[in-house]
Amino acid sequence: MKKIIAFFIAAVLGTGAGLLITAAFQVTGVTDNSMLPSYAEGEHVLVSNFAYQRSEPEKGDVVLFPNRIYTLSGESALMMKRVIAVSGDRIMITGGYVYVNNHRLTETYVFTEGVSGEMQEIVIPEGKVFVLGDNRAGSTDSRSETVGLVETEQIQGKVIYKW
Repeated sequence: MKKIIAFFIAAVLGTGAGLLITAAFQVTGVTDNSMLPSYAEGEHVLVSNFAYQRSEPEKGDVVLFPNRIYTLSGESALMMKRVIAVSGDRIMITGGYVYVNNHRLTETYVFTEGVSGEMQEIVIPEGKVFVLGDNRAGSTDSRSETVGLVETEQIQGKVIYKW
């Protein structure tokens, strides 16, 4: 009888731990090259679903959020981009460089130096972030009206590991 009870307790604890891990993390594949060189199509990432339960996204975080552009075409339902500016920050793009709060960013993670196009300074409103792909020439991101500023409530998780 003790063995049956011990087995039952182990099964319940194992199932509970499995459910907790499944709720806390997700594995997803990288579906495009908009985040080169940091993340390439075909790689996989581990995402923390609870990363922002008690905190807000920070500059430099790589996040997942719903992909409003491609969902209808059947492509990936999630976008993966890097947070460049958060609520209250001022951001502008000029002369091929990104400026946040009047400081030119030093971005060692970008695929190609310089950013195409110009963007007048905007202030990021409360509850939103400005995101860019690391492959600036091949990324649809906050510079585009189709993506725009991302609501922090829509961010599904933070990338914490890749393989």
